[in-house]
Amino acid sequence: MQLAWMIPSILFGLYLGTTTGTWFLLAMSLITALVMVGFRRFNESRTPDLSEEVTFSGGEIWIGDYQLPNYEIFWKKEWHALVFAAHNSKKHQPVFDLELNLETDLGHCLIIGPTGSGKSELIKLLLQQVVSKDPNCELILIDFKGGATLSQFAQLPQAKLLVTDIDGHSPDDLWQQVKAELGRRELRLAACRVARIEDILERGQQLPRRYIFIDELAATLAESPMAQAALTAVAARGRTLGVHLVLATQSAQAVPRALITNLRARVALADADPIELAQLNIKRIAEPQLIPTGWARGIFQKSSEVPRQFIFPLGAKF
Repeated sequence: MQLAWMIPSILFGLYLGTTTGTWFLLAMSLITALVMVGFRRFNESRTPDLSEEVTFSGGEIWIGDYQLPNYEIFWKKEWHALVFAAHNSKKHQPVFDLELNLETDLGHCLIIGPTGSGKSELIKLLLQQVVSKDPNCELILIDFKGGATLSQFAQLPQAKLLVTDIDGHSPDDLWQQVKAELGRRELRLAACRVARIEDILERGQQLPRRYIFIDELAATLAESPMAQAALTAVAARGRTLGVHLVLATQSAQAVPRALITNLRARVALADADPIELAQLNIKRIAEPQLIPTGWARGIFQKSSEVPRQFIFPLGAKF
């Protein structure tokens, strides 16, 4: 009840108490007024900050650190719309649903997008996806952003090598190692008289798949002529041998055609250049999907299939 509504009753009690000597009426009126003032001040001190996050815990609803009353009859009007919007947002949360499945006919993936489009964030999500699906895999991480993207994964048991543009590595040794791995796997398949890694795995023998993640492909190719030869060989023969590429670059212009031809899974992020899309046979989406705050958008195209949109979170924790 509002204090203003009680003022006539309080004044009448004060009048009767002072004129008739019925002091208990006077005391009750004063106590009622003090209780109402105290109650209002306590309520004001516990008014939730409506800019805080709404959370649901069991049957409880919180706005920040303030728990709303269990019965909606005691709610303030502005709480209803806020809780309803939070409920809908929780019910329809955005989902990252891109699965490459490089182990199938795709083999390898190329990601293109201008600076700030989220290439590094996407490549980290895909790396985490690979490790979750295949804990026995092996990772080669090549990060020509000084290690900013992939160095956090160097401590994974699957990580066999981390290379950056500032670690003073020998380019010749690196790419000879990549080509040598292809040779070892070919000898293994030949010894088992099979043509694909799947045939070895079906026999119950161990041959872990190897994934080579490269952030800034153009800079990697420019480092050494051997890089182009090694990556082209992996793109051409790696799928059957269980060696897969996930490559990110700002532009496909510096990527040789012999390499692009075998990168059958292609991803374009944000506002990729239309000429780049045409060269990679990636079709624009007529009605782009709305992007939630903190997410980015991409187009996924494989072979001659219809392209599809997907969204992915930025700044995800790993």
